[in-house]
Amino acid sequence: MRGSLGLAAYRTLSGRRAPPDYTPAQDRPEGEVVWIHAAEEGNNRALNDLAHRLATMRHGCHIVLTCASDGFEVQRGASVINADVPPDHPVVTDAFIKHWRPDVVIWSWGGFRPNLILSAAESGARMILIDAARDGFDGRRDRWLPEVPKRLLSQFSHVIARDQQAHLRLAQLGQALNAIELAAPLHPFGRTLSVAETDITEMTQALGGRPVWLAARAAINEGRTILAAHRIAVKTSHRLLLILHFSDQSEEEKLAEIAQEMGLRIARWSVGELPDDNTQVLLADDDEDLGLWLRIAPVTFLGGSLRSGQSVIDPYAVAAHGTAMIYGPNVGAHVDAFTRLMNAGAARIVNSTESLGRAVIQMIAPDHAAQMAMAGWEVVTQGADTLDRIIELVQAHLDRIDQGLT
Repeated sequence: MRGSLGLAAYRTLSGRRAPPDYTPAQDRPEGEVVWIHAAEEGNNRALNDLAHRLATMRHGCHIVLTCASDGFEVQRGASVINADVPPDHPVVTDAFIKHWRPDVVIWSWGGFRPNLILSAAESGARMILIDAARDGFDGRRDRWLPEVPKRLLSQFSHVIARDQQAHLRLAQLGQALNAIELAAPLHPFGRTLSVAETDITEMTQALGGRPVWLAARAAINEGRTILAAHRIAVKTSHRLLLILHFSDQSEEEKLAEIAQEMGLRIARWSVGELPDDNTQVLLADDDEDLGLWLRIAPVTFLGGSLRSGQSVIDPYAVAAHGTAMIYGPNVGAHVDAFTRLMNAGAARIVNSTESLGRAVIQMIAPDHAAQMAMAGWEVVTQGADTLDRIIELVQAHLDRIDQGLT
């Protein structure tokens, strides 16, 4: 396809200048590599989640993530690599592909970079375009060289469009109808934390049906506010238990002292204590057990959100465990997530001790908590079928490579 007039003109112009320096961030890992490129600003989180899900499902497969926009925040993992997208110079794009040697390329949205796509296609990688939108092929360059998007589109063996308008646009660009699939847009989702079923059974028996709320990864400067809010809630729900999970293990003594000053009876998970009927606060300091607490508690306050400068647990992950959410005004990088969840009725914002206490009282009602939890579940499972379909396409091609069929 490099022989078309438009692409030839583009390649000539883009290759006239001296190629920029290109140095890969790290060596290519052994085994299978899938390269995912986020061409649409704002969709990074969904592609992060796709990368981690694929890495989890495909043992030994490594995922290289690139993004056209700055500030690409990657949730790193042993098999997920964040790489800078190379300048669209033919020498540099060839070097990028030669270094990473991807078995599969997943290009999201549109925003084509001609040299990069051609370098990848000519390497023999399986080319998949996902989440294609109608407005992804109308950039200034595309208007100048109108047949370039058509030529580049033909490099993809499989195309997934996010809606009917996108499907029509792709057909207008000449993509074969049998190569276009219509699927819901890809959305972020929450990854659930592991937990032993025996731990859930043991804790459920210890609680004996008591109402429970959780403060997850609370910061020490939120401790007094959370405990005071619990005192307010206990006046209405006398058997209510707070699981106070804090982010810094060294702060347990300080939190225990604050709780005792307020007249709250505590148990300490760190020394193997289980809550009894008299326990009002269970102090929990181990992140490994957070999956247990998120499953036990029908209502969760997201620690770090009441005070500025603190990190906040991923709200999508919390929603994925089936718990209603309360959060404060400082949400950091999770603004979009909290907005989606609040608009869906899955989360409630508070900004003081009193408002937190009132929220707990109202939300701890089983029907209220269940309704909010279901709303959150619907948010984090949007696009799940699309996610499964993308992974199915990747797995099928990698299996064919393993079997020597490609």
